[in-house]
Amino acid sequence: MNKLLTLLLAFTMTPLFAGISGSMALKSDYFFRGASQTMGSSALQGGVDYNNGGFYAGVWASTVDLGMDTEMEYDFYSGYAVALDDLAIDVGIIQYNYDGEMDSVEEYFIVMNYAWMSFGFWFDQDNSDSDYTEIEVNLPFITFADVSFRHGEFGDDTDYQQITISKSLNDHFTMGLEVVSEESVEIDLDERMAFYLSYNF
Repeated sequence: MNKLLTLLLAFTMTPLFAGISGSMALKSDYFFRGASQTMGSSALQGGVDYNNGGFYAGVWASTVDLGMDTEMEYDFYSGYAVALDDLAIDVGIIQYNYDGEMDSVEEYFIVMNYAWMSFGFWFDQDNSDSDYTEIEVNLPFITFADVSFRHGEFGDDTDYQQITISKSLNDHFTMGLEVVSEESVEIDLDERMAFYLSYNF
């Protein structure tokens, strides 16, 4: 709860003239770190960001289907990003909240981007088995679309892989495809693939 109050305070301290951006998306499935959050059903998502220099804060929400009468996820986050020549570093905190009976989860994170690669670390405040490490590689030699490969690993040594293909239709709309696999799961494209269309403003 203290972290949530800190985030809300950060919102109120953001100057009115700070940059504002947002997005909306419709997905055929909502994958988060290799697992469907909608039991294979579609999801409607949206968020708003406030930016002022390197400081940012935002809120993001999605429909989910996680049992225990949980049908909505809404996240608050805040951080600071700085660019040092070719290296960009982003540090912050995020709180995942749910309706129904699910408890909220808080994580600190640090993400480092260099050229076409990124490395990220998320630290769960209550469960070290849920600590998360991610490596993502963009494939610059593919020109017809933006293609990236991701490897994610948790504190309990489970992991997953994801390939994302996205294509900008214009300045606002992007369409994409996500294919997710796990070492212990034989890939079934009907269950491990999601299409999406997003609008950015």
